[in-house]
Amino acid sequence: MAELTKDNLDEYFAQAEEYLWPSGKDNRRTPWKDIATRAKCSPIWPWIPGASGLDALKTEALKQGRWRLGEDGYIEKGPFPKDKATVNVSVVTVKPDTGETVLALTPRHAGDSPIVYWSTKPDVSDKDHKVEDLDNFSTTEGTLYFWVKDTTGQHESAAATRWLADLKIRHQVEPAADKRRVTLAVTPRADLFYTLDGSNPKDGTRYEGPFEIGSASCRLLVFARAGEATKTADFQIPASGDKTVQIVDVKPAHLQGRRVSLDTTDRVFGVINRFRDQPGTRFKGVRIEIGEGEHTVTVRFQEREVTAAMIEGVVNSLREVLNEPEALVNIAITEGIQFDTGFALKEFAKIVGIELKPREVSQEE
Repeated sequence: MAELTKDNLDEYFAQAEEYLWPSGKDNRRTPWKDIATRAKCSPIWPWIPGASGLDALKTEALKQGRWRLGEDGYIEKGPFPKDKATVNVSVVTVKPDTGETVLALTPRHAGDSPIVYWSTKPDVSDKDHKVEDLDNFSTTEGTLYFWVKDTTGQHESAAATRWLADLKIRHQVEPAADKRRVTLAVTPRADLFYTLDGSNPKDGTRYEGPFEIGSASCRLLVFARAGEATKTADFQIPASGDKTVQIVDVKPAHLQGRRVSLDTTDRVFGVINRFRDQPGTRFKGVRIEIGEGEHTVTVRFQEREVTAAMIEGVVNSLREVLNEPEALVNIAITEGIQFDTGFALKEFAKIVGIELKPREVSQEE
């Protein structure tokens, strides 16, 4: 049996597409299980890589984009229609003092001189605002649409890409005579609605400015809306004089509004070991640093949520690639952490050595 090598991949791709796909130019999609069955039954295929070789061939074809595997188990062979011009949107930073979000816009399949237009409405065209700096686009909007034009005319434009801001709701409680004053804030700017009796905040009181509450503990629910971007926050406000954090062990919990630093390798792996098998614990705004000084390697996940298992995989892979199995590891988490339970949040706080504050913890039903 012939051996599958990089030099003969194209030959095997072509043979598989000829002998293992159903005949007819329109039969480009077929169940992968049918491909495997045909490979076993074909009198021709055994002369080239068999079952394991077929799997290896599929892996390589998918990596190269020659074939595409759908979620329905069907595999499709190319050539595929030319990709349309689109844009990838990622968050560079958020400026809490101004409410601005700085975005990086990366056009794809758009030639060497693409132009990106933006609007707060879905039907963007070249009549709308042009993005002047693709690497540093600042906005205070909560919902934006970006549309790409390939000026070379080689690619059609795809539908506009929608970007939704991750609204961050904050609250502050201050004494006011014999009562207390509650101030709400949100970035980017958004309309806020709230309730104090546990009812749905979408139907609550519109926030126009600081409001007063009594001395008893209460549950503050806040709903924020900026265009199509929405967010709900649940804050437990303790009674006057009570500095403890009210955390229900069995309810999901969200740690927000503070930067968490895992500044030693011990703390990093303490968190990894505790939450490795808990995919429901998700970290957002993660920055991983491997090594020291000018040789430090940094990986940023921006707005993407990651699990402890994913963090472990990145750390181990980088150490292996750098050939530094004991390289120091530091991790910063800037955009919050979601926990399956309040108990898990309290355990995290113990491992990291932080004191939880009421305004930093919210819990949902």
